[in-house]
Amino acid sequence: MNTRCLSQANSPSLPFIACALLLTLSLPVWAHTGKGWQWYDDPTPTVTEPDTPKVNTVHTPIPQQSQPPSDEALSYSEQLKAWQAEFQEAKAAAVMAPSPEHLYRLQSLIEASWDKTHQLADAWQQTLLLHPELDYNATHPTGERAKRAFFEQKDQQVEATLAKLAREGAGLFLVFQSGDVYLHEFASQIRQFAEGEHLSLLGVSLDGSPLPELSEVKANQGKLHVAVTPAVILVNPHTHTQVAVSYGINSIDTIKRHIHFIENGYHDSP
Repeated sequence: MNTRCLSQANSPSLPFIACALLLTLSLPVWAHTGKGWQWYDDPTPTVTEPDTPKVNTVHTPIPQQSQPPSDEALSYSEQLKAWQAEFQEAKAAAVMAPSPEHLYRLQSLIEASWDKTHQLADAWQQTLLLHPELDYNATHPTGERAKRAFFEQKDQQVEATLAKLAREGAGLFLVFQSGDVYLHEFASQIRQFAEGEHLSLLGVSLDGSPLPELSEVKANQGKLHVAVTPAVILVNPHTHTQVAVSYGINSIDTIKRHIHFIENGYHDSP
């Protein structure tokens, strides 16, 4: 069709104009070879995506979760309280809701406490080596021979105190009532003790009852106020003092040490 139109191009007639128009319309076909009749193809629709509105994103900071304070942030007393609270909770859980998990937790804390105990004992031994003045055994030995020597020295100090009291004219009051248990045996021991230490002895009866084991007994007549009997009272006319050294039934050695303790200003007790 295009060749025919070109052959009639020199004839200014209507057919020439028609051929020119057809030639012009056919140019896109030459440009798109292999596609066939382009004017029969359905045009590919152009898809226009709608504008997406912009959303302004506001970045809100995420609050940090509070973490429990580490051991380094707590004082030692606070750490101890926290551990005690944890142990009590573990013990309560093991008792109220026994289970392998709860028992494991409790036993783990017990083992941890034993570890701390061993660490404390080791540190204490180290401390005693560095500071021997803190070692009780250094001044109060525990070996049999050492203890014997220690108490022999203390006994000498006690006897020195008793001898001093005898020189000052001190004596003892044995305050009693007739219903006191083991009164007669105890009175005999007190009499022997007073005679051996050269201390005067006077029995004082709160209820007016006699006491054959003592050579001299007087009724109290409200002068002494003693709540527990029998009682042994040390009387020292040199210092004008009266002080109880024994209530109830005590050994003579205990009474001696009490006297020594009191006479030395309530210290240096053997």
